[in-house]
Amino acid sequence: MKKISGFIYIILGAAMIMLAAYIVRNNFNESAAAGKASDELLTGVIAQIPGTVLEPDHGDMPVVDVDGKSFIGTVGIPSLNLLLPIQNEWSNENAKYAVCRYLGSVYENNLIIAGHNYVEHFGNLKNLSTGDDVVVTDMNGKSFYFKVSNIETLGAYDVDEMEAGEWDLTLFTCTVGGQNRVTVRCEATGEITETGTTPDVLDAAEKSKHIRK
Repeated sequence: MKKISGFIYIILGAAMIMLAAYIVRNNFNESAAAGKASDELLTGVIAQIPGTVLEPDHGDMPVVDVDGKSFIGTVGIPSLNLLLPIQNEWSNENAKYAVCRYLGSVYENNLIIAGHNYVEHFGNLKNLSTGDDVVVTDMNGKSFYFKVSNIETLGAYDVDEMEAGEWDLTLFTCTVGGQNRVTVRCEATGEITETGTTPDVLDAAEKSKHIRK
């Protein structure tokens, strides 16, 4: 009887190991696919940014279309070696391809950007430190510079807290398992690229690993 029980435990243990390996492999594959999709979409977004910075012609952030998806610009996080296109609207489906505007506008200093925890998207937000740079660029080529001010963990359904406060920029992603949200709060530095100059993001795109030659 003890031998049979031991054999069952061995089988269960092996099954658990196989299941864990499958989950890890599946997450890796999803992250790689998300990174590839984001790379391709970023190329399309960069191609539509003008060679010289333009002033906004209205109150809303300009939106462009790339492969049937809508984008408002890019977000760059140099310390994580990330340059990502920002989709105009959040949805679980959209987030499989690129990070998304959850709420607000960079012009109003209340932009919130959400992304899945893929390594190629926002999976490493937890590794940011106070003082790290974040750069948001609109489709007029104008870049807005921010510094990380605070990093906190919120509940998965704590929407009110996510939108609370007068933060100039917020980035967030779910933790593994989706129980909480890693939330990065940023403050504007006041640095904005001047109209008529070459967009900073064009140089950043050339240096980024996300523009693959």
